[in-house]
Amino acid sequence: MAYTETLPSSFKLNSVETVDTVFSKILIKNLFKDNTFVAGVTFTDKYNERAGQIYARRLGKTAATVKTATSSGGLDLTHTETADSLVLIQKNDVISRSEKCYELVETLRASGKSVDKVSEVIEEFKEGCQITWMGYLLATPVTANAVGVGGATRSANTTADTTLATLISSILADRQQIRVNGGNPDVLIISPEMESLFLANAYTSGNAFLPETNEEILKTGKIGRLYGMAVYSSNLIGSGTPTTLPVAGNAPANTGDAANCEYIIYDHDAFAIAMDVEGLRMVNAIDFVGSYAQIQAISGGGITNPALAIAKVVAA
Repeated sequence: MAYTETLPSSFKLNSVETVDTVFSKILIKNLFKDNTFVAGVTFTDKYNERAGQIYARRLGKTAATVKTATSSGGLDLTHTETADSLVLIQKNDVISRSEKCYELVETLRASGKSVDKVSEVIEEFKEGCQITWMGYLLATPVTANAVGVGGATRSANTTADTTLATLISSILADRQQIRVNGGNPDVLIISPEMESLFLANAYTSGNAFLPETNEEILKTGKIGRLYGMAVYSSNLIGSGTPTTLPVAGNAPANTGDAANCEYIIYDHDAFAIAMDVEGLRMVNAIDFVGSYAQIQAISGGGITNPALAIAKVVAA
């Protein structure tokens, strides 16, 4: 019996099928950076105002005095003043994205099987925000009581961790320092390499580490809790995504301090981000048949109190 090969029905180009049906059966997801930063959870946005620069007031401590009631002036009130300072947050980083949407292509997408261009633009914009905000965390730290904001204080430990025991010891030392400084370290961001140490040694970290078992690990990278801190695995730090593969949509590789950062531990109230989304729109194009999908925002931020955030950056 002779064998006759027939093409799949989706390849029968007729008045019913479209080019979109043929080439959009499977969509390869772009490789975006993790959406680690969430307002009110991993950073604070309470300082945000509709202004180009914002001065946040940092309250200083007053002296606590004790006097003997029977001494001269013992029952008089002691007058003190708070040593206030101003923290400057400047919105000077413009994050924008614009994509061409050709009318012909959009018409062929009428079957609904292909990706929505506007959604794609938003995802790329969100990735730009995440990379920019991680840059705020890893910026050069400012000196104590300085006017502006900078990044997290660098850990005194710069030795690369290769075992879970040394990683935990380093984390505890930096957590202790933030507690001594009066902060509440409630966020720990670790690189995928450090996450692997947790996963490979789960039986060792089990008593202290409470893993996340729901879908949040896929949405925000949250993998659990450790010593009262929410733990996030983020590919915004560590070796990053290789850029040698010729694949469109590959996330950019981490460089500089981001590539050499093992973890960042901080009080989320000390990490401030101020951002205004100026607009999301579709604009008719004049140089081709179609439109532009556009989104733009202006952002600023950093560590308002460098004593409450520590980043471990190992020697390159």
